[in-house]
Amino acid sequence: MSTTRRPPTGADVARAAGVSRATVSYAMNDVVDSRIPEETRRRVREVAAGLGYEPRSDARSLRRGRTDLVIVPTYVVPFGQLIQRFLDGLARELHALGYTLVIHGNPAAHGIEAAKAWGALNPAVVLVLPERMSADGVEYLTSRGIAVVALGHSPAPVALTLKADHEAAGSRAAEHLIERGRRDFAVVVPREPGLAEMGLERLEGFRATAEAAGGTVRVVEMAEDPAEAARIAGEWRDEGRPDGVYGYNDEYAALLMGALADVGVAIPEQLAIVGTDDLSLCEMVRPRLTSVAFEELKPMSAVAAAIVAVGEGAIQGDLDMWRMTLRARDSS
Repeated sequence: MSTTRRPPTGADVARAAGVSRATVSYAMNDVVDSRIPEETRRRVREVAAGLGYEPRSDARSLRRGRTDLVIVPTYVVPFGQLIQRFLDGLARELHALGYTLVIHGNPAAHGIEAAKAWGALNPAVVLVLPERMSADGVEYLTSRGIAVVALGHSPAPVALTLKADHEAAGSRAAEHLIERGRRDFAVVVPREPGLAEMGLERLEGFRATAEAAGGTVRVVEMAEDPAEAARIAGEWRDEGRPDGVYGYNDEYAALLMGALADVGVAIPEQLAIVGTDDLSLCEMVRPRLTSVAFEELKPMSAVAAAIVAVGEGAIQGDLDMWRMTLRARDSS
């Protein structure tokens, strides 16, 4: 009677080499920024060769009942330029590690129903913004061996959180406007679902810094719509305007800046304005737009490696992705 030998797994290599499964993933995929000692990398690869372990084989996906897909759900509001750049870079690095990033449709699905739709594809990882998640959705995915990576604060514990400090973005904008002598502030918070949460985080960071310096802060809800921007500009012309505005991001700030110019408000002489993301748009508009830039703290290869590691069963915790840097231009 013959028996079929089970192909070796990453867990088998980890046990035999005396390392974590994440270390196996890093070592086998030659991730430069993983900070694994060369001796450890060599030992892991020797153990893997001895066991006959092949991390990218199609058989791996079949026997574990899931694919090497990393699912990113779409949203009602399209991805902005900053997120799209991030996803493009991540897709290239994941491909180099044997994984495929896939954009998933149905932007209206949330919570457990969304989790079931994502889980039906048997991905290794779901990378999702927090507003699309719920505690029961995270539990549903993790109970099926699908790792959840949160791009921002998560409503439930996840394997990896890619941290973007939106409060720090707001605080940095406030610091800059205070340095320019402004004290009467307006902060734009988007009306659109999915953006409002980030807008409120940026507001809190701005408010804390501004009020500590003796400034006043009014909150302005605004959709990314020329009519909305025109309404707000008209109200400020007729009822008194702030002298410093944090426009949430570059698109909202530029839209509002154009509406203010239409009603004769001189920028920055009468009103200074700051955005966030430091998009190419900042150099296209006049006056050129001051913006808070997201500067990468980790190379994209390290981010991709961390995502692959959680797909292999590791718990990574938090990964700080960006630091906030002010790019001063003509609008302030």
